[in-house]
Amino acid sequence: MRRAYHVARADFLQRVRSRRLIVVLAIVAFFGYLVNVGQIELAYQIGDGDSLKNIQGTNTAAFVGLKAGMTGSMVLLFAGFYLMKGTLNRDRVHDVDRLVASTAVPNRTYLLGKWVSNIGLGVVVLVTLALATVINHAVHGVGPTKPLALVGPVFVLALPLSALVGAVALLFETVDRLSGTLGNIGYFFLATFALAGLQSAEGRLPSELPFWVKSVDIMGHLAVYTLTADALLAVVPDASGILPSFGTLSGETQMFRYDGRPWPLWIYIQRAGLLLPAVITILVATIPFTRRPSDTGSEDSRWLSRLTTLLPAVGHSTDTNEDTSDRVPVDSMSLTNVEKRETWNFWRLVAAETRLTVRGQQWWWYIGAAAFVVAPVSILVGAGASTRSLELARRVLLPLAFVWPIFIWSELGVRVTKHRVADLVLSSNHPVKQLVAEWFAGVIVAAGVSSGLLTLFALSNQTGTLVGIASGVLFAPSLAVAMGMWSRSSWLFEMSYLLVWYIGPLNGATPMDFIGTTAGSVESGVPIVFTGLSVILLGAGLARRTIELRR
Repeated sequence: MRRAYHVARADFLQRVRSRRLIVVLAIVAFFGYLVNVGQIELAYQIGDGDSLKNIQGTNTAAFVGLKAGMTGSMVLLFAGFYLMKGTLNRDRVHDVDRLVASTAVPNRTYLLGKWVSNIGLGVVVLVTLALATVINHAVHGVGPTKPLALVGPVFVLALPLSALVGAVALLFETVDRLSGTLGNIGYFFLATFALAGLQSAEGRLPSELPFWVKSVDIMGHLAVYTLTADALLAVVPDASGILPSFGTLSGETQMFRYDGRPWPLWIYIQRAGLLLPAVITILVATIPFTRRPSDTGSEDSRWLSRLTTLLPAVGHSTDTNEDTSDRVPVDSMSLTNVEKRETWNFWRLVAAETRLTVRGQQWWWYIGAAAFVVAPVSILVGAGASTRSLELARRVLLPLAFVWPIFIWSELGVRVTKHRVADLVLSSNHPVKQLVAEWFAGVIVAAGVSSGLLTLFALSNQTGTLVGIASGVLFAPSLAVAMGMWSRSSWLFEMSYLLVWYIGPLNGATPMDFIGTTAGSVESGVPIVFTGLSVILLGAGLARRTIELRR
């Protein structure tokens, strides 16, 4: 345990010295403000004709504490993974893993220390949220400010989740296939699907919930439902069996007052029960874990390297006594001198960046990209441009086509940093234009993958959808360049883009539907707004490159 403690302590101190953590804590503190002023709501939604009616509680200390607890759970579930991930890779980049491997620290102890460090990071986030909640309730809240009622739900609901998410983040890092963009995308959908079990609780009163339904309450929805049901039903009897909704809600509101009540024992047991899968996950992570960095080459290059170690080179003898007198001495070799650095072409640079962007992907990615090009054309040739086929392409193929290239876009803005060639790029004649060429490469990939859909909707006179496709082609690479340049990593873009894509194009939320999968978003001009936002994001990325040149 002493060894695990020192591993955790060293890793934790490295994290708290990061400037990125300061930004994260500032955002979390802002969430504490939003919880108290009503921008983040916890409400029960009831259908009222064509709209929804929100039944929400007044901002007493007890109710704000529940909202803060749900906020902490949301932050750790959807953002905690990306904040905690990278602890093993950081040791590998700085060769700390080799130093630790030379000591008497076994793998299990090493991973245990890293897991404790992840939990410590979660505690820092929750403490920041709790302090911001207490301070803001004293200013904006209703009734007396009770620190225990405000802080207690934050740690009861969210702290066990930090242990589970921290364990999953470590497991993903130990598996080569899940340590990059594929793992980041996979976790996002895993976290989203983890909330699907709540559907089995709809239509039931708290006393009717079976134990297995309560056990899958990841964020604490059912705990909040159990605590506030009596106060809710006293005001709105028709709200029985409706689970609470959490986030930024719109529509007509009606208030109820919740001043707190004793928490049932099953809530504490259920939250503590999240530690069991967390411990199991850590033990599983010790199986694929290795101290040596994984080979970052493609499968083909690894296969060829293994083949060349088994077979002699064609046309060369394997005799170790071979005469080497005809070989050119190393001292006589030299690179061609570059005498004229002005004879360059921007579009040649774009072509080079495009080749860098698309190469090195897994074989299944190229097959999927080709399918998105061929499938819409097949619909046009086979079934014709019927209303049903167009709606299918618009609601299914179009959103999928604008998430498939995320493996490409996630490298924009961070490739030069990742491969440690930033100094070479910044010392070149055209470092800003190089970033523009990198952005063009992302645009070309987006246009290429969506070219089949572009053809389908162009021949079908779907002008509004064409505007949405143009918006998506520009927005995704611009967001990737801006966030990659400012964060020096790809996780921020992946998390942000997946969240916008999931809420907007996939689920049809009009304000976020930047590719126009619904008629309402096109009529509201959402794609045009995102096109303008793309220009701002690209400008932010170029501004960052300009700042780097002045240092």
